[in-house]
Amino acid sequence: MFIVVGLLCSCGGKDKKLDEALSKAVACAELGTVEYTITKLIMVDDDALYKFGDRKIIFSCRTTMKAGIDLKEFTKEDVVVSKDGNTVVVNLPQPKVLSFNMSADDIKLEYAKVSGLRTNFNTDERNDLLKQGEKAILDDAPNLGIFDDAKENATDFFKALLAQCGYTNVDVCFKGDRPKS
Repeated sequence: MFIVVGLLCSCGGKDKKLDEALSKAVACAELGTVEYTITKLIMVDDDALYKFGDRKIIFSCRTTMKAGIDLKEFTKEDVVVSKDGNTVVVNLPQPKVLSFNMSADDIKLEYAKVSGLRTNFNTDERNDLLKQGEKAILDDAPNLGIFDDAKENATDFFKALLAQCGYTNVDVCFKGDRPKS
């Protein structure tokens, strides 16, 4: 509410549309701008020198990852309207993963082989392997380009939103990014 009040106080007459538009955007709390579906193979070849036999397992899993902007980190200081009232600069928080879903229905055992004197993978071992796969996907998120796409889509969203409010020049920046030269 303080953000909305601050936005209302910081703007002039034409900016009533800006206040309303940003109030609605901030009320969302999170602005999901991109969703990726990722398929990953999780493979383990458990070779133990002191045990006779092989133990291998392969899972395939499909996950859904959404990224975007957490607007709870957005403050009134992040919106600056020029003195002439035609330009607005919006400084958004860096995008982050907003949701991650790896449903049990989307996890399939593709291959399992146990030979010699080895025992099958038990439930705890399988769950640990899937957790490691989930962590690997999340750790690899920056390399997937999901955050770049989230920035691009958030920029397009705010430019379109503020253009509807009558602003001819809209600049969208992200906190922590180096200024464009």
